[in-house]
Amino acid sequence: MPADLALVGTGFVALGLFVWLFCAYLCYQTAPRFNRRPATWAILGVIFGPFALFALYVMPKGHVAHYAHAKKADPRDDLYEVHRKKH
Repeated sequence: MPADLALVGTGFVALGLFVWLFCAYLCYQTAPRFNRRPATWAILGVIFGPFALFALYVMPKGHVAHYAHAKKADPRDDLYEVHRKKH
């Protein structure tokens, strides 16, 4: 009988691991909708599992700074001259 209990315990561990990793995957997929970094939330999902997924849905939308889009060049910039003092 103890061998049967070991198999049942192993099944619960495997199911728990699957649920934990599935929550990490959902965190990765859902994070961009809430303006969050997917890789960071995937790591948090691996560590905290369903708690990270819950936190992702409960927290307000975040602000992710995209450094490539931080300053867009205005196509009209070349139409203006900057007057400088001559010394």
